[in-house]
Amino acid sequence: MTSKPQKAFSKAACHYDRFSALQKDIGLELLEKIFCKEYQHILDIGMGTGWLTEKCGQKFPRAKTTGLDYAPGMVECAKKRNIDVVLEADAQDLPFQEEAFDLIISNCVYQWIEDIPKAFCESARVLKKDGDFFFSCFGPATLKELRDAFHQNTPQEQGLFHHWDLLAAEKIEEALNYSGFQDVDVYSEIRREKFPDVLSLIQWLKSIGANQTKRNFFVGRQLLASVNAYYQKHFSTPDGIMASFEIVWGKARLR
Repeated sequence: MTSKPQKAFSKAACHYDRFSALQKDIGLELLEKIFCKEYQHILDIGMGTGWLTEKCGQKFPRAKTTGLDYAPGMVECAKKRNIDVVLEADAQDLPFQEEAFDLIISNCVYQWIEDIPKAFCESARVLKKDGDFFFSCFGPATLKELRDAFHQNTPQEQGLFHHWDLLAAEKIEEALNYSGFQDVDVYSEIRREKFPDVLSLIQWLKSIGANQTKRNFFVGRQLLASVNAYYQKHFSTPDGIMASFEIVWGKARLR
């Protein structure tokens, strides 16, 4: 049975690359952090349309690249790219033998995964000894302004938004250590993006498939107007509004 997040990301797949400039910037920075080693087998977990998977293959042309995503629409888009193996799979249940890869990457994905320790254990299982793991994800300060604006106007809906139940850097570090990784290094930073107004921000989230909630929740015109008014009052700039994104960077290895 296809889940709500799978449906949302599949629907966004055909135009995801046009709206994912932030994710691409983070992905390129992630790629720059990876050691220049002679990797042989590379896995990209949550590859999306395969844009970064293909870039990784270009950086390490001798390596065999494998990309996976749990959204069927994303997988179909990735099949059009120069990637050796593309498949639909869940990060919490990787369909590979032990020690199959010497490099695993993941960009802006783990905030969507229900069981982070389980997913990290799976990554550790399929990573070779002396293999490297590099990833980014969004931390708990992401979209804090929008969350505040909604919570001020819908106090009964605290914790409504699934993609805001995110893990702090210290929790991610604990999960990596629990999963058996060594040389763990996790830190975060805040980036702020400008949008014309709240409606533009919400439309952008919808365009990349990130407008998911824990349950069906109707955002009518009256609520949206109230949220926009609160946002404009507290988080506006002369040329629009600001939205915060906490980027959590992580690297680890097996020894």
